[in-house]
Amino acid sequence: MKLTIVLLVLVAASNADDLASAAGQIFKGILPNLISNGVTGQQGNSATNTLQTIGTVVGGVVDYAKKKSYEDMLRQVQDSTTDEDLLKLSDEMFNTDINNALNYIQVNLQGKTSPMSKNDEAQSHLLNVPENVWNGPTIRPFAALFDNYHKNVIRPEFVTPNEETEQVTFINTILATGPIRTLMTFLANKGLTQLNEYNEQVELLKKIWFTKYARHWTGLCKCSCAFENIFMAELKSNEVLGLHSWLFFAKREMDNKANYLGYIDKLDLNGKGLILKQHSVLSETKDAPQITMFVGTSPELELALYTVCFMARPDRPCRVTAGNVPFTIQTKTLKSDNVLLIDTAYPVF
Repeated sequence: MKLTIVLLVLVAASNADDLASAAGQIFKGILPNLISNGVTGQQGNSATNTLQTIGTVVGGVVDYAKKKSYEDMLRQVQDSTTDEDLLKLSDEMFNTDINNALNYIQVNLQGKTSPMSKNDEAQSHLLNVPENVWNGPTIRPFAALFDNYHKNVIRPEFVTPNEETEQVTFINTILATGPIRTLMTFLANKGLTQLNEYNEQVELLKKIWFTKYARHWTGLCKCSCAFENIFMAELKSNEVLGLHSWLFFAKREMDNKANYLGYIDKLDLNGKGLILKQHSVLSETKDAPQITMFVGTSPELELALYTVCFMARPDRPCRVTAGNVPFTIQTKTLKSDNVLLIDTAYPVF
């Protein structure tokens, strides 16, 4: 009798393919116990026990089916996100960016230049970042990640337990901030209900930003990840890749490993930051002719913008706004082990 009831529940649940798959996984583990109890004639209120078991199974089936795969999540966000959604969401992210540091740093633009010019139009550093900014609640764990990577793009890297702890610390810290909370609420409202769970949020950010991958020209070496390429810099022969973080650039200047030659163009974001195109040389000889980066914005805001644009508009211009100032985020993706990840992302105006 118990087996008949359970099978009827399974048939009812399997109206949808995903529920059938979920039921198969869960019932596989629980049916042997039900059959065994019926055969051995265990004592007790068998009807009540059976119904309780069925309730547990059905609840598990529903929870399992609601949990989308990574690929399904990306597809659903792409399909359900409008341009108006992105404009509204990005504006809200800027409004919740309480760790914005623009008012606490000095930005010394100095002379204008071009990507082709070799002249040094700036005698001083671009950025002056005081100690209290480096000790900011999200900037400190962000900058702690800078020494975890090798700049040579074909040099193998191995994540130590301490480095993994630093990654999780950074993710846990930014998950408490306005821009990331806004992002997660948005994604959950788009049907990614599993992202109401904290652990799922951690895993999503960890997967997108810290999964090691190999580019096609590095062979089998998984020597890069989205965090390193976007928020730091990598060197491919004499080519500079990434370098889109003002904080990492400021660190390079402090260590006399970046020579700022001048700015190419800039966009003011209504007091919420800048977007700057500039020309610099790294490590004395590595030319970075056109670097585009936010300036003054928090790590969590930048990561939130890049994440949603990767999920909603991969490899396409992603229209966003800071107040009444429109601009776009450009993402480029790659596949590693058939998993879609961020190759690079940066603001465009």
